[in-house]
Amino acid sequence: MRAQFARRAKRQQSNWRQLTCGALLLSCLSLCPAGVVRAEGAEQAPTRPADDTKDRDDRNPTLRLQQQTPSSKPTAPAVPQLVLSPEEAKKVGRKIWLNETGGNRNAITSWNPGEDFASLGVGHFIWFAKGQTPPFEESFPYLVTFLRQEQAHLPAWLDKTPTPPCPWTSRADFKKNFNSPEMKQLRQFLLETMTAQTQFLVLRAQGAMDKILANTSDGAERDHIIAQFSRVTHASKDLYPLIDYINFKGEGTNPAETSLDQQTGQRRGWGLKQVLLAMNGNTSEPKAVLAEFAEAARQVLHDRVRNQPPSRIWEVGWQRRVDTYRRPIAEQGSEPGQRPALPLRARRGQVVFLNK
Repeated sequence: MRAQFARRAKRQQSNWRQLTCGALLLSCLSLCPAGVVRAEGAEQAPTRPADDTKDRDDRNPTLRLQQQTPSSKPTAPAVPQLVLSPEEAKKVGRKIWLNETGGNRNAITSWNPGEDFASLGVGHFIWFAKGQTPPFEESFPYLVTFLRQEQAHLPAWLDKTPTPPCPWTSRADFKKNFNSPEMKQLRQFLLETMTAQTQFLVLRAQGAMDKILANTSDGAERDHIIAQFSRVTHASKDLYPLIDYINFKGEGTNPAETSLDQQTGQRRGWGLKQVLLAMNGNTSEPKAVLAEFAEAARQVLHDRVRNQPPSRIWEVGWQRRVDTYRRPIAEQGSEPGQRPALPLRARRGQVVFLNK
């Protein structure tokens, strides 16, 4: 089974590279085949398709070090490949859906106040109407292409190449047509493909590491990031902390997603890169590793609030969300009755932050 998941992950990763056509991973997309994410605020990685699919023993990624010879220079550790089984993907997708919407089925298609685009699916993938040019990449068309490759049955009006622009041109238009046949078909399609959407997020998570390392020139820092990422992937059977945080707060490589640190005078981000850099442990005990990741995320977000005081109104929800990283999803409640940390998620890179 492990070999089967690994082969599938490699195939999905190849498909993702084709989808991106050599472009950098989408910062708002928070996805990559096999897992991804992206949204930032809601109580919501990432994101990248699960951040995720991984190659691991008993579905836990394994860090493999390249062999070294006495005469060669030490080689950098390899980034674990992420593989997520369909069963785990289903659980992770549901948990992220609960984080984003509180289990509201209708909220799988939404258009948030203050935004110029629709937010759809488990990861609230963004979709622009014709002629829109927001200052960030849209992700829904990539998701549609991925789902088509996964043999998902798309609504006829959406099953076109290239993916058509969003048919609703504004939030008012979107709300007016909320119960239209097309919107109902779209909701049903997204509810039926939650597991595949999570695999898209998994892939995004894998791609997020490529993006993080490409934006990290310091060798020691790169090794530290890989080592800590490896610890978390080993400790987390379901990869939920990585997938959700990337979907929640991004990779941490976008200069626009930084704030001026009042103590150091330097700009600081709040994505996965900053969380991994804040980790300094070396234990492999799963519970301790997950607790360390959650604490690092809490500190990174606390520092952001300190540097951006207006965001303090969202801190309680943010901290509640990252606290869910301490335990495997199997040990957490999963009923829609649980309220999300915040009713809406805020999106990275937007001009007006609702609850970012």
